[in-house]
Amino acid sequence: MMQEIDRTRYNAVRGYDAQRATLNDVAKVQRAKDLERQMPRLSKWGVGDVYAPHDLSAVEAGKWRKRKSSERDVFDILGINPLEEYKNFSMMSEFMTPMGRIKHRRETGLRAVNQRKIAKAIRRAVGMGLLPSVHEHPEVLEVKARDRAMRLEYGAGSRR
Repeated sequence: MMQEIDRTRYNAVRGYDAQRATLNDVAKVQRAKDLERQMPRLSKWGVGDVYAPHDLSAVEAGKWRKRKSSERDVFDILGINPLEEYKNFSMMSEFMTPMGRIKHRRETGLRAVNQRKIAKAIRRAVGMGLLPSVHEHPEVLEVKARDRAMRLEYGAGSRR
C-alpha cells in the first residue's frame, strides 16, 4: 500500500516535470520561430552555402523582410466608396496613366480592397463612355495645360 502511494506521488511529480519540460520545449520552439522571423534569410541557407558577415547584418535582413501593407488609405480616411465615384472623372484620372491604363497598387498606395473597387469604377466609367479608354479626359488635359502655361509664364517673368 505504501509503495502504491509513493509510486502515485512519483508519477504525479514525474508527470508535472514532463509537462513543464514540454512547455519549455514549446517555448524554445517559439523563440526559434521568432528569431527565424526576424532573420528570414537564415532559413533559406543550405549546407555548403557561402556567406559574408555583411549577409548577417540588419540591412540585409531588411531586404528579405515581408512588406507590411497599409491598413488605411485615402478612401478609408475620407469615408468614400470608390464605386460610387465612377462619374467623377477627375478622381478616376488620378488612378489612371496618361495612356488610359489603371495604375498599380504600388503607385496608388491603396489597400487591395479599394484598389479593386477603383479599378471596377474606372472600367465602369470607360464602359459607359464617361472616360476615354486610351487617353486622359479632355477637361483634365485642359486644366493641366493651363497649369503648365501658368508655370511657364511665371517662370519666364522671374528670369528677367
